Amino acid sequence: MVIESKKLEIGAHTYIRSDCFLSAVSSIGRFCSISSSCFIGQQKSSHPLDWLSSHPFQYTDTALVYDPEVADITIGHDVWIGHSAMILEGVTIGTGAVIATRALVAHDVPPYAIVAGTPAKIVRYRHTPELIEALINSKWWDVDVEVLKTLPLNDPQATLALLDTLQKENRANYQQIEITRKGCSVSS
Repeated sequence: MVIESKKLEIGAHTYIRSDCFLSAVSSIGRFCSISSSCFIGQQKSSHPLDWLSSHPFQYTDTALVYDPEVADITIGHDVWIGHSAMILEGVTIGTGAVIATRALVAHDVPPYAIVAGTPAKIVRYRHTPELIEALINSKWWDVDVEVLKTLPLNDPQATLALLDTLQKENRANYQQIEITRKGCSVSS
């Protein structure tokens, strides 16, 4: 995995498979599943399009500088990104979204949307609008994973009903990994 982000925060229980490239990603939420060979943070303008040429000879060993601003990517909680997906700079991936294998994501993805294709388009949503709103409001990703494992996770509505009865002491004190160009740190 190659990380070129200036500062990247990764939430608890998130995994990133091998051969991924992360550039301009500022945060990845909790419980995310990122498959192998993903390219997250591709610049939209990695070559000058309004100069004489798009070739780098113009700014290699010359006084000219081509250094476009790159907008950060934010990935919510419980996001699944399929094998070889590419996400362009400046995109926000909403909580619960699914990015299909080899999708090219150029625009924001709403919470719990499933997107596929090149360019990626919404195929459908994982749940009804009412259930999506309830899941987001529940902030279930803040609950201790051992408590979550005791819930009927294959029935989101039943899980939400039980989450409402849980007390604040069941909220997890997850640590967060922060990766910068100076190194890594863990905070709570």
